[in-house]
Amino acid sequence: MSSGSEKKLSMDELLEKNRPAQMVQITPQLPAQELTTPPEVHPTKAEWVELLSSLCTLGYHTERQTGYLKKVSELLAQLPTQTQMDELLKAVKHLEQMSEQAGKQKERHFSLPSIRLPRLSLPDIPWTSLLLGLAALALTGLVLWVVWSSLDTLWSAARGLLP
Repeated sequence: MSSGSEKKLSMDELLEKNRPAQMVQITPQLPAQELTTPPEVHPTKAEWVELLSSLCTLGYHTERQTGYLKKVSELLAQLPTQTQMDELLKAVKHLEQMSEQAGKQKERHFSLPSIRLPRLSLPDIPWTSLLLGLAALALTGLVLWVVWSSLDTLWSAARGLLP
């Protein structure tokens, strides 16, 4: 069922017809005499000064960023590595297991009750009571010395009366 109006097209022509509209780019072909090089444009002295200033500022900021990067890399070098973190994690897990086992009562192990010795402590006596007690003790000692010496005198006198 082919009609006479259909032509046989080449593969390139079929691809061009079936290509989506977005992909088709129309490039105007300029004749060779219209293609001329644009004139060279050179910056002015003020533009050169501005460019140099911008370049110096850029260099300054680049140096600062480089310094920051060095500091950051030094700080990162101080951080533990992944293997060190894994070892720390294993140690923490081991400590947790040990603390759990220490908290559990084991049937095979027992501990004797701890024997506590009584604490010897002086009663809380006010200073005035202590001083009064010491004064009374001293006074009692004085009275006893007087009685003892008077008994000695009485005994000496009684000895002289006895044959």
